[in-house]
Amino acid sequence: MRCSCPAFSENRLNLEKHLLKSFAEKEDFNGFINYIQNPRKQVEAFIKARVNTYMSGESKDAALDILRKNVDDINKLVSQALFDATNKVTTQNGDIDMWAKEFSSFLKDKLTLGAISCQNFMDINNFDFLKEEIEKGLISIKEELNRLSLDKIKEFRVRPDEILIDQLCNCCWETCPFCSAVCTNTVKDHVIKDKIDHSCPFHRSKAVNGVHYRNTKEMCVKFCTTEVASDGNFYPDGVSGELFLYKDYRKAGPRFANRSITPDEYTSKYWIWFVCKFKKRLEEHYGLSFTGRGEIPPKWTEFTKEEAIESLDEMYHTS
Repeated sequence: MRCSCPAFSENRLNLEKHLLKSFAEKEDFNGFINYIQNPRKQVEAFIKARVNTYMSGESKDAALDILRKNVDDINKLVSQALFDATNKVTTQNGDIDMWAKEFSSFLKDKLTLGAISCQNFMDINNFDFLKEEIEKGLISIKEELNRLSLDKIKEFRVRPDEILIDQLCNCCWETCPFCSAVCTNTVKDHVIKDKIDHSCPFHRSKAVNGVHYRNTKEMCVKFCTTEVASDGNFYPDGVSGELFLYKDYRKAGPRFANRSITPDEYTSKYWIWFVCKFKKRLEEHYGLSFTGRGEIPPKWTEFTKEEAIESLDEMYHTS
């Protein structure tokens, strides 16, 4: 699936790009909000949905072919291990314990095996016979596995979606305290382990996160990257009475201290489109309004959904 499904073919950034494309194409406001509030949970749900589509849709036959090829590859590995272990033990006049050790040794780097107990087979000394009997068993096991349906895979100890989630989601999920953009570092505890700050290449309008001006219902539409380049100031939370300069945001407390926000004037077409498209829904969701200082700039309304989606490829430099 990682080879043939574009959303899974690269890293978490690429996965995020495909997730955001999907939300925009469907104009899925609830999906957006769930992602903004709990990005990891929504990404995992996206992976599960894509895997289900892959395994039940037009790629079903390809998935079955991959399953059968894997079964065939494992059968060849086990058959080769049987041959090598039997040949070595026979040549060196070994016993069943040596055979089990050699057999496990040949496979340990390729397959996960439980411990092999030889307690009930101590009298075996005809290892060619043992090899032939196991090969007979392999034939029936291979036939049974080849008859498995893709639905049956969902009952496996580790499902395909769980493997992908482990590969693509075992990273940092800390979000920007201003706009909720997700840190893109691939190491989960990078701040502690490597002393590297949280960061992300693209921030959002703070309205995406429901940020508003103190004691008003006016949304703040500015991007935090623009704010940290200004002389403006902010309250770090809803109760603090102390103002901090955006330029000195790291001094505003633990949520801000280990975060790197690069000052620039870049504003994402994608998130501008989102704010304009879902203006009313955002007002209802947060109980705020795009009025006064939070009025949406007229130029923002010029971007189309198609331009927003196209801008994702420019932002993430992948296609």
